Amino acid sequence: MNNIRNIALAAHVDAGKTTLTERLLFESGAIRAQGSVDRGTTKTDDLPVEKRRGISVRSALTSTVINGVTVNIIDTPGHADFISQVERAFFAVDGIVVLVSAVDGVQTNTEIILDAVSRLNKPCIIFINKADRDTADIERVFSEIKDIFPRAAMFSYVFEDLAERDEECFEAFDSGIEMPKEILRQKVAKYTKSLDISPVFYGSAITGDGVSDLAAAITDFFPFPEEKEGETGGFIYAVNHDRVNGRAAFARIFSGSLSVRQQISINGAEYKISMIKKPVFGKMTDAQTLYSGEVGAVYGLSEAKTGDFIGRKELVPFAEKYSETEQALMMTAVTATDGTDILKLKAALSELTAEEPLLDLIWEPISKSLNIKVFGNIQTEVLKDIIFERFGIPVEFGQMNVIYKETPTREGIGFDAYTIPKPCWAILKFRITPLARGSGIIYKCSAPPNRLSYRYRKQVEESIKASVAQGPRGWEITDAEIDLIDGEDHPIHTHPLDFTVATPLALADGFRNTGTTLLEPYIHARFTLQAECYGRLLSDIIRMRGEPGEPVRKKDTVFIEAEIPVATSLDYAASFASLTSGKGVMSAIFSGYRVCPEPDGKTMPRRGVDPLDRSKYILAARHALTGTVFETV
Repeated sequence: MNNIRNIALAAHVDAGKTTLTERLLFESGAIRAQGSVDRGTTKTDDLPVEKRRGISVRSALTSTVINGVTVNIIDTPGHADFISQVERAFFAVDGIVVLVSAVDGVQTNTEIILDAVSRLNKPCIIFINKADRDTADIERVFSEIKDIFPRAAMFSYVFEDLAERDEECFEAFDSGIEMPKEILRQKVAKYTKSLDISPVFYGSAITGDGVSDLAAAITDFFPFPEEKEGETGGFIYAVNHDRVNGRAAFARIFSGSLSVRQQISINGAEYKISMIKKPVFGKMTDAQTLYSGEVGAVYGLSEAKTGDFIGRKELVPFAEKYSETEQALMMTAVTATDGTDILKLKAALSELTAEEPLLDLIWEPISKSLNIKVFGNIQTEVLKDIIFERFGIPVEFGQMNVIYKETPTREGIGFDAYTIPKPCWAILKFRITPLARGSGIIYKCSAPPNRLSYRYRKQVEESIKASVAQGPRGWEITDAEIDLIDGEDHPIHTHPLDFTVATPLALADGFRNTGTTLLEPYIHARFTLQAECYGRLLSDIIRMRGEPGEPVRKKDTVFIEAEIPVATSLDYAASFASLTSGKGVMSAIFSGYRVCPEPDGKTMPRRGVDPLDRSKYILAARHALTGTVFETV
């Protein structure tokens, strides 16, 4: 596999990422002419909405050959509303090329992307694009990159950076001896792979300046995929709709192989592979087998979702640590404007949720309403186009509502004895403990071994996620340890599903006893603006219930950071642009959830039957009433 490189290209929107993909394909001979984003003729932007808007809205796979090495390229979306797709693509590759505009510099999505590169421990090369523009400022932009990504090292003087890390380089540098070019490149490759440096190049994807140097760096500095024989283990980083062949699961194989007509297990379900396509020199080509270290599109996985693992999950290196770190912070209702049956719209949204699980479709059968979670207005505009073009359903979205969360206010006990009406028997007792912000839900079982058999313990654990989806205020519970401290089953009356019923009953009792505190999402905002505008900005931050940091002034420019609630800052980017006459720069990333003052928060109407209405809940769970116990798609 030393002749393969799997890479992702990532950037803030309009930094030239897709244009760079085209340039790499063109210069290597994979395409005859370089496509244009503006004309909608690029290889990787093939959706109608992408051609019309001139932006990438999904990850696209292509491939070329550079210096005899096959380079598989995942061109990722650039807008922050699609950042979850970017991070999933990072899991599937061995190296990441991050583009930064030489004109605009570090922007919101640039920070998010570089943070993900660091968090996922991925080798990275940075390309400062648009260096041919009159307003390009390479030194300023490199300085901005270095401020937030310390391992960035300008390749043109990388010898100095290597001297700080490598004894041989230090001795040569200290003695004024020039190191041979080939040895220097070997050193750069070594320290790029070890995550000590990220070489920075600059040039223009439009003109091709600097692209050949970048291409050589991709093949020389990034690691090749590890070849691992044995049973199949893979990761689905994206699911797309193929107009001809149906659902396409884009996957990286980390162990073994995957072949056409092979039976494979995903989440306990068995599938038969009907077709495989591999990227070959700019085209997706039919293949019989995907081998360890390769990426491609797999067909026949009718219920597979983005983020699923193929075959044996434990054979994928990051499987145990994998989680969706990005999260949508807003929710909106979806309605059909032409009277389309709500169940048809629900089916369409369910299909889209398989492609983007963070949409997290919420179906309320009693009121027959549909809500999805989104990252922003661009995403809803794109979804509107996709739903109409693909399903023929015109839709509109309601007002954006911030997604709050709940956390236990104090420690408490939750208990339920589900023993009537028989046949049933499930007794559970939980201890619920508040945890620090960002901890999520931690489940453990400290019940004595003789108090509850293993198979029922497993049923309880599998019921936790749905049980904490709605707290007393209607929002998801987070930052809590849930400890199953006691339980009881019956040798005759207990059915495993009894514990599916009893778990939310006992936890609802527990959250009633602990009480819950409302949490709201915050952003970490960075502002650069004229000094004369600083006073107004500071007033705005305080008005938005924000917490400003210490300002830094350099001549007539002020830099300041602040923590601000999402609820109060949804539209502030436009206000800031007006305040600074378009000369200021604002970037923002999600920084976590904090306690929300009671008068400023909102509750969410309960979806489905409330476990605190115990009798109705049990009847609903036993299908005696119309209603749902857990709110799912």
